[in-house]
Amino acid sequence: MQALSGVLLLLLTIQYVLAGKRRFELNIEPTQLNPDCFNQSYASLTINGQYPGPTLRMVKNDKIEVLVKNSPKNNVTTSIHFHGIYQLGSNSADGVAGITQLPIEPGQEFLHEFQIINQTGTFYYHAHVGVQDDTVQGSLIVYETEEALAQAEKEMLSDGTSKIREGPYEYDEERILHWSEWWHQSVYDREDFYTGSKFTGDGGPDSFLLNGQSVYNSHSVSDQCRGFPVIDLKPNRVYRLRFIGALTFRMLGIMIPHHNMTLIELDSEYVQPLYVDHVELVPGRRISVLLKTGNYTDGTLFPITSYYKWKLQNSDTYTPNGYGFIRYVSDDYHASEIKIAKKPDQLPKTIDRDSAGWVLKDVRPYVSGDPAILSAKPTRTLTLAMRQRHLPDNTTRFENNGRIHQGWGTKTMSLLDQIELDPDFGELSPLDGFSVKHQTYPMNVGDIIDIVFQNMRNPTGDCVAHPWHTHGHAHYLMAEGKGKYVHARDKDIVTFQDPIKQDVSMQYPDEGKGPEHCGWTKIRLHVDNPGVWAVHCHITAHMLQGKIVVFEISPKLAVVPEEESDVRDSKTADESEEDDIKDIGSTEDPKDNEAPIDSSTDTKDTISNESEEPKTPEDMKSDEGTEDTDGDAQEANNSIENQDI
Repeated sequence: MQALSGVLLLLLTIQYVLAGKRRFELNIEPTQLNPDCFNQSYASLTINGQYPGPTLRMVKNDKIEVLVKNSPKNNVTTSIHFHGIYQLGSNSADGVAGITQLPIEPGQEFLHEFQIINQTGTFYYHAHVGVQDDTVQGSLIVYETEEALAQAEKEMLSDGTSKIREGPYEYDEERILHWSEWWHQSVYDREDFYTGSKFTGDGGPDSFLLNGQSVYNSHSVSDQCRGFPVIDLKPNRVYRLRFIGALTFRMLGIMIPHHNMTLIELDSEYVQPLYVDHVELVPGRRISVLLKTGNYTDGTLFPITSYYKWKLQNSDTYTPNGYGFIRYVSDDYHASEIKIAKKPDQLPKTIDRDSAGWVLKDVRPYVSGDPAILSAKPTRTLTLAMRQRHLPDNTTRFENNGRIHQGWGTKTMSLLDQIELDPDFGELSPLDGFSVKHQTYPMNVGDIIDIVFQNMRNPTGDCVAHPWHTHGHAHYLMAEGKGKYVHARDKDIVTFQDPIKQDVSMQYPDEGKGPEHCGWTKIRLHVDNPGVWAVHCHITAHMLQGKIVVFEISPKLAVVPEEESDVRDSKTADESEEDDIKDIGSTEDPKDNEAPIDSSTDTKDTISNESEEPKTPEDMKSDEGTEDTDGDAQEANNSIENQDI
């Protein structure tokens, strides 16, 4: 039984490694931060006194324990999510406050127990309460073998004869480039701004940080200013650069002049090697590239530059201060600490910053996806059309298919706990299969679900980009298009011939002003992981304002121990002692007069499947004997395409 206590641990990450088991301890506490050398510090939260938090390193199939402690000095609740980790059989370890667990109160703690089942690559972890993920974040790396982990930690290989072998790729050393953002505002004031009546829009962060560092004003820095980050590289080596998009608002293009980069990983999935001249980093995305260093002399510097992608303003293509430097150092060079407080004098010409899709149409998975999933007719097609609305109380919220987000859980029970006690999800909406009782989309294990993220203009008429993240599952990026998704016309479109598996996909905007519907993205999910899983925009302010839904996937099948429901162990994770673990997993519209769906019936049977010919809104109007004078008239009332779920 999990006990919540107020005992604090040392401000260290204490890691225990015994026979494939690792334990980490994370302490979240309040502090004053000034990471960009501004003339003022702001109230923030950190992990173990660090920003970013400590890097967590582990090996595939490890059993993990992470004890998260919320300092009694805090006046806010918190939680930690392990971004990109599927949590197979360990739904309660997903770390989403209100959904999979109760938020951690000040002075209390929460123990996450899970297994890294057949996953490797680049991940990160972050808070999942309010806007705490601005600073409560850290890198998480999963290696194929203990040997690779040891080599990466020791940064050995000085003679160049020993290589790190990860998946199909080999390299000499690796570096983490952890990108985040910083506002000159306290974490508490910023959250109040987004959720309160004074919100009119967000101009973006004051600074962009690489590995927690930046310089806001090069002409005014103190002796305590660390300057821009400097990353040391040796000449004539191959480096794996792990880019982590711990961003919470902007999308960036990142370049390293005079150096070629070869893309090898996207969202912890290996891809066929592909040359790229820049990296498109969006909130939640992780990317690895191989970079071969040149034969440059000791002390030679090259800038790491960042520029805006999908920013409405056309001025200031480069970010004001999102820079770093690589410095060449040989084995014999005694590199001293240097402080660079001035941004690069000469910046390269940026790539077309608003090229939709980056290079994704050219990216091929290293191992192609499951053809049985990719070629199947989906069980359902679910369209999520989310509009930003100004409400009568002057607050701003997103509505999903005409519904304002209501939140999940209570002060004493998470949504997962509630569903364990009462799995009956009640009536489902005939329009999109939504459970009002649980505020979820119930699905069956084994379903193949196509999800269409329909972009909508905001109240000012602008169309912006949105990075969508799926918890508990990776998804296949299937198709994208302009304007409004019309199922009868667009259901068979496949933009990506050999789809890649991701857990973050972009919803790109149409250019300029125009109709309310301004672009769509379709992904495919094979829902094979029972539980309740968040699906949301990874722009934190948007998620906070309601751009989030929950998929309820046969949660009654999730493994729950007899102990207190706050801590659950996966039998798959905790009872299996096998060394070789098998790889897990790599609507049509009901008629208008259809009765509400009862939870006693399988959702697969009650919500029409793809084999049926959908009715368009025009067909429905004709059936009712009314004239359709406006193709969006019905949507104005219920904010959903009637031919799609």
